[in-house]
Amino acid sequence: MASPPVMYGGRAIDSFDRRILTTYMDEYLGDFIFDTFQLFHFYKNDDVDYKIPSGDKKDDFVDEIESLPLANTPEVFGLHPNAEIGYYTQAARDMWSHLLELQPQTGESGKGISRDEYIGQVAKDIQNKLPQVFDLDQIRKNFGLEISPTTVVLLQELERFNKLIVRMSRSLAELQRALAGEVGMSNELDEVARALFNGQIPSIWRKLAPDTLKSLGNWMIHFRTRYNQYTSWSILPKVFGIIKIFHGKTEMSLYALITQQCFLSWNSAMQAIFAQSLMVES
Repeated sequence: MASPPVMYGGRAIDSFDRRILTTYMDEYLGDFIFDTFQLFHFYKNDDVDYKIPSGDKKDDFVDEIESLPLANTPEVFGLHPNAEIGYYTQAARDMWSHLLELQPQTGESGKGISRDEYIGQVAKDIQNKLPQVFDLDQIRKNFGLEISPTTVVLLQELERFNKLIVRMSRSLAELQRALAGEVGMSNELDEVARALFNGQIPSIWRKLAPDTLKSLGNWMIHFRTRYNQYTSWSILPKVFGIIKIFHGKTEMSLYALITQQCFLSWNSAMQAIFAQSLMVES
């Protein structure tokens, strides 16, 4: 049995941490688990029973351990049964990703073109679909001097999107030059080429884009749709969709700020009315 005062690692750094951990161990790993009159079950159902084995020999404990199943349901760990859905979904994604990475990275494909030619065609096709960056100075000028919090959020969104467009355009141009032998193929460009060949989003693009599980083809459709959306937003709309912007938390902070400003304005107006009523009464 582990002694609560004897703890190592960064989790217990002072006497207060040790006191909390000691309380938890007394509550969940106290002497009651050794009570022979009222047997304690860590988990029990019709198929398995997790308890402290009875006996005093090594073989008794080994036999009890070997009788336990190799795979357990989420309930054994105190989780909801739906927890394994996410686990198996992620496992399937990882397996599919690994299978794509295991496919031949050299030679010719079924269409009779080499790997480099295929990557070059994909890079050129994506580059031709890239839009122009937003002219933030002109957009700010169109908004005039009265910049509202909503306008600030929109400008931040456009700035982030411009960084993504510039990064994509620069990496695609450098990759095509590297495939033509004009410059060396760096590790970053090699990762971009591998991602384009496997139909995935390069990691250097993911860092600047919203989180997504889409493939490269579907993501490009989403990319163009988002650009059209921002173009329509450049004429400041009355309503924003939180799920349509890069960072939804920024929008929520904006709404909180606007609500606070409205409350302060209302409070100031009420105080003025109250002060005016006192003056009238006096």
